[in-house]
Amino acid sequence: MNNTQLAIHISRTSVHVAEVLRSNQEIIQQFDFELMESTPLAYKNKLREIFDSITTLKEEYPEYTLAWSTPRHTLIPLSVYNESSPKSIFNLMFGDVVDEKMVDFNRLMELNMVNVFEIPDWVKSFFTIRYPQMVFKHENSIALRALFQMGTFKRKVSLSFNDEYVNILIIHSNELIFSNSFEYQTPEDVLYHLLFVLEQQNLKEETGELNFYFTAESTKSVAEKTKGLLEEHKLLKNLQLNSIDSILKLQTLCV
Repeated sequence: MNNTQLAIHISRTSVHVAEVLRSNQEIIQQFDFELMESTPLAYKNKLREIFDSITTLKEEYPEYTLAWSTPRHTLIPLSVYNESSPKSIFNLMFGDVVDEKMVDFNRLMELNMVNVFEIPDWVKSFFTIRYPQMVFKHENSIALRALFQMGTFKRKVSLSFNDEYVNILIIHSNELIFSNSFEYQTPEDVLYHLLFVLEQQNLKEETGELNFYFTAESTKSVAEKTKGLLEEHKLLKNLQLNSIDSILKLQTLCV
């Protein structure tokens, strides 16, 4: 299949590898692995073991994309970014002095914004050697670019479930209204953060749709339980609760 894309979603705790059909975003095959290593070398050795074990991937793909998952990222206006540097912005937002090599950014020209984030060296060093054509982006950058290629005039709220945090995005009238990440342990945590955001944005009674995205079965389960709580308690009567889908499919819209 020449129309397939290799999509990878990785964090410090897991890696998800999917072969996605670009024409209709169908996932042909997906593999999910836990990552709980303690050193950069251990991470690279584990990744080498994982990718060597996947024998059904093709030799080459037309597109290779990698979504790096971390809650330590921040969206800033392009004008602010142009007056500073990724490292200084990251240090200002998170109070950490980190190696400049660990700070990266994605320009989101359709939003006139930049996403600044941390990414450890072992991620790029391993995948650059393994797949030299790989495109690296923060997972929230990929989600935003993909969502803005869909209809964005009507109000859309999106929940993207990662291993330890959830992204809440609100889009309306072709503009990004809200974007932030919240750590969670239970579906009730996600529900609390969602209701708090909607209350702060004065949107609890507004119409629109709510979309759910997951990385693998574990985060799919949290998404299903969160949706179930909303339906059971009828908390958002004016928001249409849409289906739950894999966030790896969105990578086909970001290249």
